[in-house]
Amino acid sequence: MNENTTDMSSSPGDAPPPPPRRNVKLVIAYNGAAYHGWQRQADGVETVQGCVERAAGRVVRHPVTVHGAGRTDAGVHAAGQVANFHTTNFTIPMDGLRRALTSRLPEDIAVRSACVVADDFHASRSAIGKTYRYRIHVAAVRPVELAGQVYHYWRPLEVEPMQEAAGRLVGTHDFRGLASSAEERQTTVRTIYACQVSRLDDEIRVTVQGNGFLYNMVRNIVGTLMEIGRGHWTSDRIDQILASRDRRDAGPTAPPDGLSLMCVHYDRE
Repeated sequence: MNENTTDMSSSPGDAPPPPPRRNVKLVIAYNGAAYHGWQRQADGVETVQGCVERAAGRVVRHPVTVHGAGRTDAGVHAAGQVANFHTTNFTIPMDGLRRALTSRLPEDIAVRSACVVADDFHASRSAIGKTYRYRIHVAAVRPVELAGQVYHYWRPLEVEPMQEAAGRLVGTHDFRGLASSAEERQTTVRTIYACQVSRLDDEIRVTVQGNGFLYNMVRNIVGTLMEIGRGHWTSDRIDQILASRDRRDAGPTAPPDGLSLMCVHYDRE
C-alpha cells in the first residue's frame, strides 16, 4: 500500500460513538393532592415528574429526563403511571433501583416496579391505551379519612341510569363535546373500549378504558354521568352530546380529587 494513502473510514473530527445505555421502565403510584400535576413546570412548582427525575438522577449519578405516559392534572392520582428514562449506569440491579428510587421520593410517591425495556420504548408514544377510575363518595357526611382521594357528593345518585348512559359512550366517537373547550388537538375522535359504573356501599366508581383521552375528558364524562344519576337528564343525553359535539350540552367538569390513572396499556400486555 502506498504510504501516502489515507484511511478514509474515520477522521479526527468524527464524533465518538455514544456510550451504551439501558432504557428503564417504571410503574409509579402517587397521591397527587400535593402536586401541580405530573409534568415538570418551568416556574419551579412541585410536580411528580420533577420529584422522580431528581430521585433518579441521585440514584444513577447523572441527570435524567423521565418521560411519563400521561400528564395527569393537579390533584389527580395514579396507581399505574408508567415512565421511562435512559441511563448509562449498568451497575444497579432493577429491584435495587426500585427500592433506592422509592427511598428518595416523598411518602406520597412510590415506584411499584422497574425493568429494562427495548431502547425504543417510550412511555407515552408506545402506549396503546389507558384505564382511569373516578371515585365518588355519596353520603351526607364528608369522609374525612378519604379527603383528597374521592369526590364527596352529598345528594343521592341513581346508578342504573348512569350505567345505561356509560354504555352509550363505548365505541369510536368524536368526543369534542366531552373535551375541554381549550382542546386544540387536530382530531377529537377516540375509542372507548369500556365504561363501567359500579357501587360499593357509599362509593360509586366510574372506570373508563380507551385508546386515548382528550383534556379533561374523563372528568367531563363523570360530571355528565352525575347529572344523569341525579335525574337532571336521561341517559340518551349522551347521544345528544356526541351528535352536537358541543361542550355546553355536557355536564360540569368533576373535581380532580376522585380521578386516578389506573393502568397504561402496551402491546403484548
